[in-house]
This record gives sequence, C-alpha cells and structure tokens, in this order.
Amino acid sequence: MVLSIPTTQEQIRSFEDPNRRNFRILHSLIRVLDWPDNVPLGPDPRVPKEKGPVVKKISASLATGDGRFHLLNRGITLSVRKAEFDNKEQTLRLQIPNEEQYGIIDGGHTSYAITHTVSSMRAAGLEDKLGNQYVHVEVLSKIENDLADIAEARNFSAQLKPWTLASYRDKFKWFLDALGEDYCKYIKVAENDPEPVGILDLIQVMCAINPSLYESTSSSVNEAYKNAGKCLQNFVEDGNGHDPNRQPNFKEMEPICRDVIRLYDYIRLKWKDAYNAEDESGKRGRIGARVEMQKRRRNRSALATYYFLEEKPVEGDIPVEKGFAIPMISSFRALMERGKNGKLRWYADPFEYFDEHGAHLVRLVMQASDRAGGDPHQVGRDPQVYTSLYSEVRRWYLEGRFKNQLA
Repeated sequence: MVLSIPTTQEQIRSFEDPNRRNFRILHSLIRVLDWPDNVPLGPDPRVPKEKGPVVKKISASLATGDGRFHLLNRGITLSVRKAEFDNKEQTLRLQIPNEEQYGIIDGGHTSYAITHTVSSMRAAGLEDKLGNQYVHVEVLSKIENDLADIAEARNFSAQLKPWTLASYRDKFKWFLDALGEDYCKYIKVAENDPEPVGILDLIQVMCAINPSLYESTSSSVNEAYKNAGKCLQNFVEDGNGHDPNRQPNFKEMEPICRDVIRLYDYIRLKWKDAYNAEDESGKRGRIGARVEMQKRRRNRSALATYYFLEEKPVEGDIPVEKGFAIPMISSFRALMERGKNGKLRWYADPFEYFDEHGAHLVRLVMQASDRAGGDPHQVGRDPQVYTSLYSEVRRWYLEGRFKNQLA
C-alpha cells in the first residue's frame, strides 16, 4: 500500500536519528480532512474502542473547529518502509506493506476518531468546520528491529512505570516465587525485559478470580477487566501478605497461583474446541466463522501463544480476546474454598470442570458477544456476563455434588 497525503513543505520536517543512522524520522501537520481512512493499525497493541470515552473526547475536540486540535492531541505515529515528500505535487507518500510491523504504532483512537468525525460531518454538510483542524503525524522508517520496544513504550509507558517500581520494592516476589522459575522465565516485570507476558496481565487474571476481592454477588467484578490500574493497586497494597486480616489478601491464593495462570491459558487454548462441540441439540458451532475472530489483524499469533501449559510455548488456532477470557476465568472463583490453614484451594479440579462444561460456558460468552454487536470490549465490561457465568459454574458444581452424595 502507498498512501498519498496532501501537505506542504512548510508543514513537514525530516531528519536522521542521531544514534541510528538508518532510522528516518519525519514530522508533519496534516489537515484532518486529508487524513486517509484506510491506514492500518499494524503494530498498535490497542484496538480502538469505537464507542469509548477516548474516541468521544477526541471527536468532540475535533468538532469544535477551533484550530487547536494538533496542540491538544498527541497525534499519530506510523511505522513505514519508506517515506518521501514530493515537493512538486505537495504530497507525502508513505509505503506501508501489508505486514504487522507497518502501520499505526500509536494513535489508533485518534485515527479512528478523525475518519469517523470527518465522515459524519461531511454527511451533515459541516465539512468546512474542520478546514482548520490539523493532526500531528510522526513517521518512522526502517525501525523494524526496534518496533516491539517502541510500540510498547509509546502505548503503555503510563502503566509500565508503576508496576516496574512495584517490582523494585519486591511487591511481586511472593507471587513470582509461587509461580516458579519455569513460569517466571516468560514473565516481564520491567519495561526493558524481553519476556513476552506482562505481569500486569497476570495480575488482572488473579484479581478476576479472587473470591475475597469479588464475592459471588459483586456487581463490580468487571473492574478486573476495565481497570488494570485498580487491579495493580489492589495487588500491591493487599497482596504482600504482611497483614493477613486485610482484604482482599492475594497471598491466600499462593497454593493455587500456578493453577490459575495455567487455567487461563488452558481455557483460551480450548476455546475453539469448546465452541465447536455439539450442543444439547446436537448442533456444532463454527468459531472461525464468527466476526469477532476475524477483527484482529495485528498480533494474532502473539495472542494465541500460550506459555504456561507445557515445557515449550503452545500455539493455538485463534486469538481469544481478553474481554472474553477475563469473565470466563472469573467464574471459576465459584470452585474455591478456604482451607483450615487460611489458604484457598479448589472444590473440584477446574481443568476437568472446563472439559465437562466448557462448551456451554463458551457459548454463553459468545451469546453475550452477539448482544454486544461482536465487541469483546463491551462483553468484558458487562457485569451481567460475570454474574451469569458465575451462577452457572456454581449451580453445576452443587448439582454434581448433590448427585454424588445420593449415589
């Protein structure tokens, strides 16, 4: 793909990176009316939340027509193979191959807001109101070898700093010790660590399934998905075990930490088989035909790689979004009880339980996705999804236990 974007020589600057001579860095101000509507997300780790508050705020800023958008918005950063300015045509040409390492690195929400705001205002005959609105665009070329670090730092620097500082204070030590060296070799606990799994993702899982944090009737359990910062705060403040009377106390989960993290991988790996299995009527599902499984274009293989199942990473067929997996893993807190030593343990083997009931549970999640228009983000934020899944797990367990007592 080659994008041709109108701009002027006065609104574009290009220079070499002083430390990496092969890098090219280009900055330009582009009229939002000239911004293309087909720029790929590529390496951007975050899918724009189409109806979220970020997009709404950006769109509202655009619609003011005050000419300050490029000052109030941090702009869009792109990874391209080649960038060149045609002075005669007054056009910036960007070479963006159809590969994961090219496209928007940062600013996916801004790009989405621009294209949809421009489209809607054109339809309403208000296009002229956007004539003086510009967006700052940064174009990086030949950065393929450093792309992963750049994309992560640009998108998650605000989140990385607090959890890295926490690791320096040994707040994660008991958790990492409980997981063991074979798990820890895959876990990133600082910005520049090369490991593939961020500890913040694992903390979200631990929050979602913590029965002390979220009781059976809790309506705020969806915070485990929608508020990673809150998860971190809960874990760091209450998860160090210094005061066992404070709740939630994550350290009571120490004996089952490995099970929880492995179960999260197990559920996602088996998601396809569970959905495609026969239901009560004998009808099989087709997970690959669902639109949710086709939306993700970047990092598909990374999201479908599981590190805590076998000695080597296991690659799955489809990526299962966190908005689906977090409500599912949360429901398994219904299978926990506190032992005499104050530590949590399982009522029943959670892996066997998922093998038996996973097909129905997965279909419940995908039915919720149908109601949400195929948006995993909305599923992950819906407290009713968590309540329904928890109730089903608890009901099936109690029914099975009652039958065994009668047998």
